[in-house]
Amino acid sequence: MRYFIIAYFFLIILLAGIPIVALADTSESDSLAELHWRAGQKSLDAGDPVNALRSFRQSLSINPDSAKTHLSMAAACLAQGNDSIAAIHLKISLELEPSNVIVRQNYADLLLRMNQLEEARDQFNLFIKDTQQFGEQANRHMIHAHSRLMAISEQLGDVYEEHLNRGIGLYLLALEKTKKDQQEVPNDQNLEALLFRAAGELTQARLTRNDQIRPCWYLYLVWNKLACSQPAQRWYRITAQDASVECLTPKEFQDFHLVRKFAESDHIRK
Repeated sequence: MRYFIIAYFFLIILLAGIPIVALADTSESDSLAELHWRAGQKSLDAGDPVNALRSFRQSLSINPDSAKTHLSMAAACLAQGNDSIAAIHLKISLELEPSNVIVRQNYADLLLRMNQLEEARDQFNLFIKDTQQFGEQANRHMIHAHSRLMAISEQLGDVYEEHLNRGIGLYLLALEKTKKDQQEVPNDQNLEALLFRAAGELTQARLTRNDQIRPCWYLYLVWNKLACSQPAQRWYRITAQDASVECLTPKEFQDFHLVRKFAESDHIRK
């Protein structure tokens, strides 16, 4: 019976047109690539980026599509102060695993350090779009990204983006402060001050570009957090006039629809 099962297994492989030797070679190659990567990691942990790079190159020569090896290459290059080559490997790693938000944040920070402002701005915006899905637990990372976008916008002379990102950053900072105050003695005055500053920045963004909806959505969120229903509803109505995926990020659009669904059901009950 055992020999029948083995024979049947090989028959399936042959019918699939997959050479048995090729399967063995692939498995051995993957194992060898992994061994070189582990050796490189060991050298990197020991503070020896030269030998680490040698091992990582050997690993990539066997398996060039390993995202983790490209990431390790980037770390070794950074250890040697070679930012430009590190950026290349971070980019490749992201192309292989585009959902890795932490790598994207590091890549964006590196591009900013290299003064590649427009590329850094694009990466931070992608980072925000992907990271919003994690909710408030990712607020600190989001604050970092918005602060960087604010600095980039200031250097590029983009007044709208500068006010928008400062306003969103202040709003997220207020949310973080709310969580902290739940564990300590609340300080409503400091919280309100942050929210009023956020409202001021977002209003300036809207005045600068009255064709943009994102400031309106965040103005709704800010005034709603301040429990000021009249301005909150005003900005909600403005958002509702032109809210779309093109105007808001996917998560913002989803949150807006939840608010609209609740508002419609509340209106029906009344």
